[in-house]
Amino acid sequence: MKKQIQILFSLSMILVALGSCEEDIIIDTESGTPKVGIYGSITTERKHHRITISRTSDFYSDKEIEMISDAEVFIVDKNTSDTFRLTERTSGIYETDSVAGVINHSYRLEANLTDHGEKMHFYAESTIDSCPRQIDSVQIHKYTMFDEVSDDIYKVCPFFQTLEKNIYYMFDLSINDINISDTLFRKARLHLGAMSGLYYNGEEMSMIYQELNVYPHGLFYLDQTLTREKLHIGDVVHITMYGIPKGYANYLDDITNSIGSNPLMGSPANVRTNIMGKEKEAVGYFYAASCIHFRQKISKLPGE
Repeated sequence: MKKQIQILFSLSMILVALGSCEEDIIIDTESGTPKVGIYGSITTERKHHRITISRTSDFYSDKEIEMISDAEVFIVDKNTSDTFRLTERTSGIYETDSVAGVINHSYRLEANLTDHGEKMHFYAESTIDSCPRQIDSVQIHKYTMFDEVSDDIYKVCPFFQTLEKNIYYMFDLSINDINISDTLFRKARLHLGAMSGLYYNGEEMSMIYQELNVYPHGLFYLDQTLTREKLHIGDVVHITMYGIPKGYANYLDDITNSIGSNPLMGSPANVRTNIMGKEKEAVGYFYAASCIHFRQKISKLPGE
């Protein structure tokens, strides 16, 4: 029975879990001439925002990634014309000064670079959507699927008021300041569709899903047999919640569907991109997002 639960859990993880916004994203593509890979973001958090520029490699290549240095990179607030110039911190890694984006403002990424002697110009645009004002609380429950309960898997269940509009959310999780969402595959993603505007894990959702025995809903699933994910009374969970554009959510879908060799996913394929410029010469994504933070000390665990 435990094996059945683990299989169901694995399938659920494919649907709900992704990875981190802090990692450097290097895009794998079909065999052929290497392309320029550009990835990064600006959010409402005041910090050094990062853009990574590299050359792509074949999907199964084990060669070291080539980073692209000496590029001119800047982000423009299209609402105010403010320009944030990025500084190359290490090879191919470019960062702003400590700045913060503004909700409902549109941002344009500009990158001028030289690749194998050829001068290139790339750009992308994204608008910051709203995010709920706060996460009210978090509960820890055992993972359930219909009538089966796993003692080895805990789910992290946040409670918050979602927005009325059809918005996409993304979540990052840390335990005692250790980032658990350290890959894109581990980053949770949520789109409520017709249920936008409901209180997440509230009474209405409880009534809708009660027959499935999965309430409350978890956004993160932690294997209690692993030291890194094991929870204890007194641990502090830290969730970062983002309001992201639909295009970036689609990009993350493409990334997820291209990871691994699961036969249900099909063959690896090129992902969609919003990086514009020389046709078919760049991949990756630039997105703008709002974000909030929530921290809570764990005072209760299942069975304790």
